[in-house]
Amino acid sequence: MRKFVAILLGAILVVTQVAAQNKTIKGRVTEDGKKPLSNASIIVKGTTVASKTNEEGYYSITIPANGRVLKFSSLNFEDQEVNIGSKSEINVILVNTVSDLQQVIVTGYGTTKKATNTGSIATVKAADIENLPFSSVDKALQGKVAGLQSVASSGQPGASQAILIRGASSITASNSPLWVVDGVPINAGDASRLQTTGNLLSTLNPNDIESISVLKDAASQSIYGSRAANGVIVVTTKKGKSGKTKFRFDTELGNSDVAYQNEKYKPLDANEFINITRDGLVNAGASAAQTTSILNSLGQGNGINFNWYDNIMRVGQQKQYNLSAEGGNDKTTFFLSGGHFAQEGTSINSQLKRNNVNVRITNKATDKLTIGLNLNAGNVSQRAPLNGGAFGNPLLSTYFLLPTYSAYKPDGTYNYVLNGGLHNTVALSELDKRFLRQSSIRGSVNGEYKILDNLKFKSVYGIDYNALEEDQYNNPLHGDGLASNGRAFSYYTRYFNYVWTNTLDLQQNITRNGDLSSSTQIGYEAQKSAGYFSSLQAQQFPPSLSLTYPASGASPTTASATISEYTFESQFASTNLNYKNRFVLSGSFRRDGSSRFSAKNRYGNFWALGATWNIDREDFMANNKIFDQLKLRGSYGVNGNAGIGNYDAPALYGFGFNYNQLPGSAPTNVGDENLTWELNKPMNIGLDFSVLKNRVNVTVDYYIRKSENLLLSVPLSNTSGFGSATRNIGSMENKGLELSLNIIPVQTKDFRWDLDFNFSNNKNKITSLPNKADILSGNFIIREGQSLNTFFLREWAGVDRSTGDPLWYTTDKHQASSNIYPGASARILAGQALPKFFGSLTNALTYKGFNLSAQLYYNFGNQVFDTWRGYYLGSGFGASFNKVKRQLDAWQKPGDITTVPKYVYNGNKNFNAGSTYNLNDGSFVRVRDIQFGYTLPKAYTEKLKIGSANFYVRGTNLFTWVKDENLPFDPEQGTGSASNLNVFIPKTVTVGLSLAF
Repeated sequence: MRKFVAILLGAILVVTQVAAQNKTIKGRVTEDGKKPLSNASIIVKGTTVASKTNEEGYYSITIPANGRVLKFSSLNFEDQEVNIGSKSEINVILVNTVSDLQQVIVTGYGTTKKATNTGSIATVKAADIENLPFSSVDKALQGKVAGLQSVASSGQPGASQAILIRGASSITASNSPLWVVDGVPINAGDASRLQTTGNLLSTLNPNDIESISVLKDAASQSIYGSRAANGVIVVTTKKGKSGKTKFRFDTELGNSDVAYQNEKYKPLDANEFINITRDGLVNAGASAAQTTSILNSLGQGNGINFNWYDNIMRVGQQKQYNLSAEGGNDKTTFFLSGGHFAQEGTSINSQLKRNNVNVRITNKATDKLTIGLNLNAGNVSQRAPLNGGAFGNPLLSTYFLLPTYSAYKPDGTYNYVLNGGLHNTVALSELDKRFLRQSSIRGSVNGEYKILDNLKFKSVYGIDYNALEEDQYNNPLHGDGLASNGRAFSYYTRYFNYVWTNTLDLQQNITRNGDLSSSTQIGYEAQKSAGYFSSLQAQQFPPSLSLTYPASGASPTTASATISEYTFESQFASTNLNYKNRFVLSGSFRRDGSSRFSAKNRYGNFWALGATWNIDREDFMANNKIFDQLKLRGSYGVNGNAGIGNYDAPALYGFGFNYNQLPGSAPTNVGDENLTWELNKPMNIGLDFSVLKNRVNVTVDYYIRKSENLLLSVPLSNTSGFGSATRNIGSMENKGLELSLNIIPVQTKDFRWDLDFNFSNNKNKITSLPNKADILSGNFIIREGQSLNTFFLREWAGVDRSTGDPLWYTTDKHQASSNIYPGASARILAGQALPKFFGSLTNALTYKGFNLSAQLYYNFGNQVFDTWRGYYLGSGFGASFNKVKRQLDAWQKPGDITTVPKYVYNGNKNFNAGSTYNLNDGSFVRVRDIQFGYTLPKAYTEKLKIGSANFYVRGTNLFTWVKDENLPFDPEQGTGSASNLNVFIPKTVTVGLSLAF
């Protein structure tokens, strides 16, 4: 019996040991809770049992009987140990070590490592811009980079986006950064000529982008020489990785509405308009009979109360689909993608559709030769309404058309008889046509030959081709085409930009042990951009709405074609000296030649010096337990700006000034053979540090940018026959502070909280002008000592409590006010259009398969000008046009305290004229992006035979807080901060699905 019990116990023990030995643990290793770490090592501590993660970060390991702890490790990451206990699944997130200084950063004409970088460079990764509901990548950059201001002036899908990097450096030359896609400088901005707005970047799918580097200082920019004065944005598209072919499918569906609405600026309904107009007539001294007659003519008692706002505005639909494939072997890798994007604007006549493809192939032809092909092509079809004061602008009709007039007659046909001669834009949305079809091809072929192990030659030939076809048809029945019995326009615009770049790179150890090394590059680049423009117009159309092209018009009125070209030729060199990754010195030199300047000033020299001290690598920091990284950077240099017309320098004589059907010619440009490069001289001091095992990462930059020899459009005497000419006159300074902060407040096995914050403060000042004379530009003044785009207006003093009259200050000391609109001498400096500071705060929470992220964007310290306030809030001016709700707050009786003067039919003492009453504080905070998502566990994806699946709900511009309760429209109104009744910026809600298989 005892022997039997002993045998039984032994058997149980053996079975138990075998079971313990056969225990298997599965899990996943990631970098940030999302990005998988492949080839990470998993070891059962104290044993030789080990495993590795696959390409998706998953692993499986069998635990022996004595196994108690799993140790996870990966190159450039901190080791992590986890007690096994009774767990069957262990997922870990590894943390970057200080060796992330080896992170590769894409810069001008190559790459550098974080440790050796001497410049101020910000990097935006693919995950930060993928699947966003924006029509172009420049919109997706808002809030992502300290010092980069990205603002819209229109919510039209495909509208241009204004981008300033560290402020505005020029008064009348270009302030736009240089865009470089896969090494090819490209044309960006608005190239449309018939549409109210367009954007060449709208043909580039953000989902095809791998990373974006924003070059902000001399050390990073000046290798681009004359193109770099306003910063450089380097875009790198996705490339394939060797291994089995992987597919990815993304889709997103949703809708959009107006992001910001002020109830005070909703249009009046019929009763409100009639009542306030009656008050205005009484205040103007009209008799009872006159009052009745005028009110009847404006629709009193006709029973109509038509809401133009609701019929013009709409909830826009949105969708996008993207499919990609990548893979290859040790010789050839590829990345292929295709996408479709469609978006409707927040008003009728507003939409965009895009189709695009992307191809990137790299082939290692031999051990020394690598060749590649990049091709990105896109086609956009856009429809955009008129803006501003155009009678065909639906936004204008929303506020100007009377609610006592309907868009339809009783029989349901369109009503063409409206107040003030305005147009029925509901009808025009069907009758008129305004289209832009834009096609772009960006790409390059490249070859890299390794001459020696440390010496390589690279050649890149790139193209940037943009063709725009614009058609407009104004029907003969109603609207802008009525007077000419119908009219049609057809414009064709083509930009063909090509560039050939050749570089030679040498990596060299100067000392035998490699403590001192150098990296040197020399290069040559030639670029040409050719523009071709044709324009057609015809009038007098047959009474048919199906014939919409100029060929059907009986009276051709415009037939022209012209070209415009420019070329650049450049030689450049750069070098880095690196001592043990402790001290790094960099220098660059570039000599640019441009066809935009005369022969005597065709070439300019540009350079930069930079230095980095990695303090954490010093011996005295060996026992440091505080800093994981401590780095000091500095740079200074000179780059240029040639952002003027292609033919501003030469004195020109042109034809086209015809008389009596005979050819005629006349001078067309006064020219200046002394015209030369606008110079930009940026200085930057930066500090990077990380503490608490890289859980707190801080970057601080202080900069001063001085612009000299400004390319300024100077007024000329009319006796010269020209209104203005471009001259090198004046100087400007931008001075600012930037802060970027990344914190991981909480990190556990299942939960992670990331916090990102950036802050930008920029002070712009014009430091010199010719003869210290002011230059007036609309509502702005250009004055020494003041910021560019400083408002210069009469100063509003309020409403006279006893009379209800508008008041203005007669002096800037506020010593006296008058109800007489003051002269030009009473104008004051009334604030600036450029913000004093801006930035964003982003929180990201990850818990197991769930993730929640939210970005707040903020902007403070600028003013916004309400361009059309005098009509819809003019206290009686434009009496036959509708008004907004705020007009109901008008003064009624002596003693009333209000900000709106007495309503007087046809106007109250020039209250409609421009003054500081038109200005509002533009400070705001916006929920720019918020997303909640869920990633399916591996157990489910394996059953579905897919690699991963992520579902999410996203909201963009969901909520906007404004400081000024009287701000009429969206606070984003471009860098000029002036509203112009553009399509309203949308808030968007979408649901999405991302699958990998």
